[in-house]
Amino acid sequence: MAMTTCPNRGEQISDKAKKCVHCGAVLIPEEKKYCPDCGAELEEGMESCPKCGCPVENNATSEVVPQQVEVTGVKVSKKSKKLIVIGIIAVIAVAILVAVGVQVHKKNVAAKAAAEAQKQSEEYGSNLSLAAYSMLSGASDAETCGNLIKQVWYNAIYKESDSKTDKYTKPDGYYVSDFNDALQNLFSDSSFSSQLADINDNKDTVNSLMKKLKNPPEDYKDAYDSLSKLYDAYISLTNLATDPTGSLQTYSQNFNDADSETLNCYNALKMYLEE
Repeated sequence: MAMTTCPNRGEQISDKAKKCVHCGAVLIPEEKKYCPDCGAELEEGMESCPKCGCPVENNATSEVVPQQVEVTGVKVSKKSKKLIVIGIIAVIAVAILVAVGVQVHKKNVAAKAAAEAQKQSEEYGSNLSLAAYSMLSGASDAETCGNLIKQVWYNAIYKESDSKTDKYTKPDGYYVSDFNDALQNLFSDSSFSSQLADINDNKDTVNSLMKKLKNPPEDYKDAYDSLSKLYDAYISLTNLATDPTGSLQTYSQNFNDADSETLNCYNALKMYLEE
């Protein structure tokens, strides 16, 4: 501990002493005290501020010490407490924003899914209608070809003259000896062959559409079942037009049945096409 000299008597005393132990001279002035509310200077022993009346505690000092509060056993200042509160509010605000963002994202995802489902449903409906009308068009061409086949076949057997069939049944002015020759003449005709090619192209288009329609949405299952029945009748009819077999009687019967079935199936499907 360092020593110093009392300025009053010259005695050696501690440099930390506030008063000389020999003469009582004040070596370190008393710290001034101030009112914590208005800042007025206070004299020693005052219990209240003479200017504003604020009660004065004995430990009032020249510095206004920030009030301390204890949070979970740790003393912190009011300023620190305010920062903690602000931090908590910020965390809660971020959590709310995140929650709102998640809900908005879910709604957006659901809306996109609904829009995509609607788009796929509309596309399915368009393909279903296109398949039905393609079958109807192909069936119409097959009906025309099939009726001509029956007419040529019949006229070749019974030697009946007709402006539509004469060039096949009697190309040289007299009837062919076998109806198969008449049918061969028919199938060799470029115009008739072109019609058969159109029918086969139509079948390729229909088959491609049917593959796309294989897994129908729930609201199109009944329509697809009805379309499938039309497809079966359509295939039977077009096959008879492009590849006739059997006798004239059986062929005519099978063709007429397939033609009627195709029309009936299309009529049953129309109720779904009109929706």
